[in-house]
Amino acid sequence: MKLALPCLGRWLAAALLPLPLLAAAGSYPDRPVTVVVPYPAGGSLDTVGRPIAQMFEKATGQPMILENAGGAGGLIGAGKVVKSTPDGYTLLLASNGQVTIAPLVYKDMPYDPVRDLLPVVHLVDQTAVLYAGAKSPYKTFADVVAAARPGQESIQFGSSGSGSISHLALELLAQKMGAKFNHVPYRGAAPALQDLAGGQVPLLFTFVGSAKALTAAGMVRPLAVASARRLPALPDVPTFAELGYPGVEASVWIGLMAPKGTPADRIGRLAQEVGELLKRQDFQKLMADNNMEVKGGSIQAFRDMMRADAARWDGLAKSVDLVSK
Repeated sequence: MKLALPCLGRWLAAALLPLPLLAAAGSYPDRPVTVVVPYPAGGSLDTVGRPIAQMFEKATGQPMILENAGGAGGLIGAGKVVKSTPDGYTLLLASNGQVTIAPLVYKDMPYDPVRDLLPVVHLVDQTAVLYAGAKSPYKTFADVVAAARPGQESIQFGSSGSGSISHLALELLAQKMGAKFNHVPYRGAAPALQDLAGGQVPLLFTFVGSAKALTAAGMVRPLAVASARRLPALPDVPTFAELGYPGVEASVWIGLMAPKGTPADRIGRLAQEVGELLKRQDFQKLMADNNMEVKGGSIQAFRDMMRADAARWDGLAKSVDLVSK
């Protein structure tokens, strides 16, 4: 059934209702909503998506199903959403890699993020952290500096995929150090972390939530934080600026997006529903425990943030010739 756009007065009144009443106020959603996660299961996007899905079902009565579709730095999953029916029942759990960075990295894109995807809600931001495998020779970042040879591919670095923040963070570090690392891209954070813990790759930029279990097990260790300030979750881990490399800062944003053509009233409904979920204290605590900053805000603010993010990484992509051939 098509959802009619309510008049402005009814919409404003509905916006003031408690969440359960809001969920019952219309026919959308009246069946399960699929959210495509463009990476394999076990990464940081799942850390955000799973609790959102659970809360969404309780609030609306309809399941939110996470569907992992990894590959090509997230482009396969994003492309699947772009080609889906734009009815509000297929969404993308998006991040920088598929939206703001991909056009800077890939010469031939299977979709246009600006034209083909619509912002719904900005969920969280998180800071990249440099981790070493426990089996690697790098106990501190000073060990990495000592092993790096300017101009030569002296050290292997894993990443969660070409064009990911994990990849750009290592390129940014290489540029600041005057070194050239041997980039080993994976199909997502989970397989990259498995190889980091297993000793197949010694270094990886990833996120606190993704590496939490392996860190607790002593299989990986954080060496440095790519932000201006130390992270509450890792108070003893220095920033790159403290270690003599200011400007090595990298973070990922995560948000919900929909295919072009999705009705505006359904976009608004989703933004309202999920925006309310972001305010819950239990969700905010869970995100804080995984070093994720809850965002929310308006659809326009989300759009503006993405535009600024693309501009931020454009210079690096050009300076180190990241465009895939």
